[in-house]
This record gives sequence, C-alpha cells and structure tokens, in this order.
Amino acid sequence: MIDRSIDPTADQVRTLRDKGPEGPVVMVNLLKFREVAVYPADSDESPCSGAEAYARYQHAFTVTVGEISQASVVYEGPVNQVMIGDPSAREADWDKVLIVRYPSRQHFLAMMADEQYRRSLVHRYAGLERTVLLQCGG
Repeated sequence: MIDRSIDPTADQVRTLRDKGPEGPVVMVNLLKFREVAVYPADSDESPCSGAEAYARYQHAFTVTVGEISQASVVYEGPVNQVMIGDPSAREADWDKVLIVRYPSRQHFLAMMADEQYRRSLVHRYAGLERTVLLQCGG
C-alpha cells in the first residue's frame, strides 16, 4: 500500500529542476507518523512504529546515499506546542519537524534519482500518515 500523496508531483519536481534556486536549498519537513508502520505484505521488515520506520528512511538519505545528497540535518525534533493557530486543527497536528540542508537543488534531485535511495522509500511510505515538504532557500 503506497500512498503517493506524500510524494512530490512531476510538476513540482520539474519546477525545482528548471526554476529552483541557485545555491543551497533547505527542506522543511512537517511529519505526522502512523502509530504502527504499514509495510507491504511481502516485506521482511520487523514491526515498528511509524517514527521508527521513518528513522530508517532518514538514515538512507543522510548516511547510505550521503555522498550523493550531502544532506545535513539542521534541526529535528518534536512539535511541542502550537503557538499560533488552532491546536486542534489537522493543519497544526504534526509529530516532528525535520529541517535538512542540501548544497544545491542538484544534490537533492540526484538523491531522489538514486536507486539505493528509491529502495529506502518503502520506510517513508510505511511510516508516514501525512507530510508537508517546504522548499526554502539555503
């Protein structure tokens, strides 16, 4: 069961590729985890929480393909409190914020194209209930 709503669209990827900023980019991830990770039926992954599954994915883009992505985690931590807005609103209900800096958009796109990285996406799909990814200047 793969939920493609947590993937960028082809248009979003093309816009980053063709019109993205020069220099570093920062990706701000708003993450809502599944209580229990949902892996494909034929997976031999051990049962875990959604947060643990996402940690497996995070390892892939920072360590496994780190030479390609050159990703550096600027900040990661839980969402403690909604300071402005309705804390009961779905739009404000996030488990974690992860801010990752890449030297360039080309590094980010190269990571996305890497086969080893693409295999790690199973953990992202298993772990995330929903997400928002905001691309910012670096």
